[in-house]
Amino acid sequence: MKLGWVWILLGTALTQPAVAQEGGIARVDPILPVVATQQADQTAGLFSERRFEQALADEANPTTPGPHVLGNGEWRLQPQGGIESPLLVVYHPYSARVTVLTGPGVAPVSHRLFDPDLDPRYSRHALVFPLAGDAPVYVKVEDARYPLHVKVESRAEHAASDLQHTRMLMMAMGVTLGVSLTVLLFWLVLRERVYLLYAGAMLAQMLYVLCSYGEAYALPGLRVLWHFGAPGIWYIATLATMLTTALMIEYADLRRHTPRLTSWMRWTGIRLPVLALLFLLLPWPARKDWFPDLGNGLFLLTHALSILSLALAGRNGSRHAAYFLAAWVPLMVFGIWRAVRISLGMPVQDWLDYGYPFVLGYASVVMALGLADRMLTFRQERDTAKEHAERDALTGVLNRGGIEYRLDWAILERRREHIPLSLLFIDLDVFKQINDRHGHAFGDHCLRAVTRVISEEFQYGDQLGRLGGEEFVLVLTGVDGRAAATLAERVRAKIARHCRVVDEIEVGLTVSVGVAECTAEDTVASLIKRADEAMYRAKRAGGNQVVAGDDPASGVAASSRWAADNEG
Repeated sequence: MKLGWVWILLGTALTQPAVAQEGGIARVDPILPVVATQQADQTAGLFSERRFEQALADEANPTTPGPHVLGNGEWRLQPQGGIESPLLVVYHPYSARVTVLTGPGVAPVSHRLFDPDLDPRYSRHALVFPLAGDAPVYVKVEDARYPLHVKVESRAEHAASDLQHTRMLMMAMGVTLGVSLTVLLFWLVLRERVYLLYAGAMLAQMLYVLCSYGEAYALPGLRVLWHFGAPGIWYIATLATMLTTALMIEYADLRRHTPRLTSWMRWTGIRLPVLALLFLLLPWPARKDWFPDLGNGLFLLTHALSILSLALAGRNGSRHAAYFLAAWVPLMVFGIWRAVRISLGMPVQDWLDYGYPFVLGYASVVMALGLADRMLTFRQERDTAKEHAERDALTGVLNRGGIEYRLDWAILERRREHIPLSLLFIDLDVFKQINDRHGHAFGDHCLRAVTRVISEEFQYGDQLGRLGGEEFVLVLTGVDGRAAATLAERVRAKIARHCRVVDEIEVGLTVSVGVAECTAEDTVASLIKRADEAMYRAKRAGGNQVVAGDDPASGVAASSRWAADNEG
């Protein structure tokens, strides 16, 4: 849409003199009005130059103090006298080209934020033009998308504030850079996509801040970006938005919590920006000033959808959505507030100017904490799944795989530390008859009663495992064969006493126990086999008793079901 009528009003307003009482400027007069025909084809962005007449009207009224702003056009500035080594400082120049003529016979000096040859003594936070004294200065502003805030200040004053600006900005960027590189190292090790998205999004956001503040064009390795000018910032901002949207979806698992909103976010935050960037690369249309309107509109729509989606996911119990919401909302508030004030030519206080990069550092830390919480949650889920995989569903003790794994570690520990290790093989007597008489459900109650006696009375829950059916093993670390036999007798007697009646049915449940002490040559299979054979000798001797080791006096060379399972 053409804004010719706006520029007509603007031209009328610029023909009036303006007096600036602050910022080292005594008086400002427009030299050439902004003619509507010259500006009719200039389209402004969403947060860009609209009308300067209100700001100029305020400055024309001495009772309304405020910063001085310049729009596109030519201006005559009268610096205040008495300023030592004065500098004309143009803040937040963005895409504008500013040309300054300090007097007759002096060549005009023209600068843009992207110029590679700016004075290295100053940061890119502002364009700096040395002045000869308090003589009138002539300024020409071209291609300004935002009102330009200008001041005249001494070299020493500006150097001090500029150094403070550089320190604050680099401190904030250092936090973001450090956390992002740390998370990138996590990705190199863990290869989880969310860590790569985090590092990419944070580094892109940091690069956008450095470009918009101008410092990227003075840093080694990033100076090449000056070739791309303002469209380069558009590309970086759009890429940062795309990566942040992808990170948000992955980080908070929004596909599961808010699938419809997430689908809209993917369109507004990823797919449409990709199409916009492709059109920006094409030679047609030649004019590219449509992109900021579209890009800013997609940015605002995407983040409105993201806040709603994160809020809904957080309400549904997603801690990671709450982390992202707590990190990102302050950054959006600071960023939009700063952009609005710049676009309206209002002063940007230091706390807001430096607050934006510091809030980015805060967001990077909070989201990194969320990633740590995410890692902890996944580890807990993994441990829970592993525990379920190692546990017998009926009795809650370790299953065959779980107890074999524990026994294997115990054997390794025995070899390394030379500590004794014994194994009890426990088998329920006449269990088949109990099942046949009372049913399998009652048999399950009997199995749980036996494991409860062993686990609660002797507190060996993590060393007790069910091999299958009615067979259990108990791993006794630090216990030799003699002590293990004594303990086995206690186990047998406790079960005979406490499991005589199960669920108010008298069954006289007893167990036969085989004891084997681990030797230097034993493996998991051989140790279980020897304990199993000892248990069988107890069975053959009448049951409800304990047999320790390979005692030939106990009588039998029975075949082992464990041996049959592993050798057959």
